[in-house]
Amino acid sequence: SVETRPESSGFSLAVLSFGLSSRGFSMKVYDAPDIRNVAFIGHGDCGKTSLVSALLFVAGAVNRLGRVDDGTATTDFDEEEIDRKISLQTSLAHLEWRGTKVNLIDTPGYAAFAADAKAGLAVADAALLLVEAVAGVQVITERVFQYCQEYQVPRVFVINKLDRENASFERTMQSILERFDRRAVPIQIPMGAETGFEGIVDLITMKAHRYLKDGSGQATTGDVPADLADLAKEYHAKLVEMVAESDDALMEIFFEGGEIPHDKMVAGLH
Repeated sequence: SVETRPESSGFSLAVLSFGLSSRGFSMKVYDAPDIRNVAFIGHGDCGKTSLVSALLFVAGAVNRLGRVDDGTATTDFDEEEIDRKISLQTSLAHLEWRGTKVNLIDTPGYAAFAADAKAGLAVADAALLLVEAVAGVQVITERVFQYCQEYQVPRVFVINKLDRENASFERTMQSILERFDRRAVPIQIPMGAETGFEGIVDLITMKAHRYLKDGSGQATTGDVPADLADLAKEYHAKLVEMVAESDDALMEIFFEGGEIPHDKMVAGLH
């Protein structure tokens, strides 16, 4: 579910990134339009730190995939965090993706440290709200959603741990719709379930992305599998209808042809 956050005003920002090179220091300047602050929020143990580690690895910001269970997760660096295997404070990491600097704000998910999560959202442009596919919506899920509303932070739900035993995309989606808002419409659906989970179908491009299970983060892109074609079309139609509701001009396009062009779909989602 994507909501619009009012534009901030009055300040112009530039962030400097320093690194060592053969000649000494190198410096890259990022202007305000090329910076994103994204908070990772959700109930404890829903996989926020693991997702941050995976994003850093795939983007090339680190040279190995950090794991919470191994004590090598990038944003859980405190000795007590490593020992307990949970985040106790908000941590910051960053990566560059397609010319944009993305600051990743990894927040704790247990009630005792919820104030840290709230502080992280105060400076976030957007949030990824993780929901565990076995447990569904939990107490802290609802609390951090309220924090997002308080700070007018746009949020995207991420249904995580779909490869776990008893994981269910449909059940988790239903819990999100019941607790939050009917506008929480899927942008992706999973291919396979539990140990058979192998990737996602992108409902915007209507392409399937299968991921290798070697931890490389690499995917192959192809057509939607035949056994998911009807379901993907059904979810795609719901997505198009929801986007059309956001704008009168898009609604006219939708009524004329029952579809919205790709570029207008993306703009409508924003």
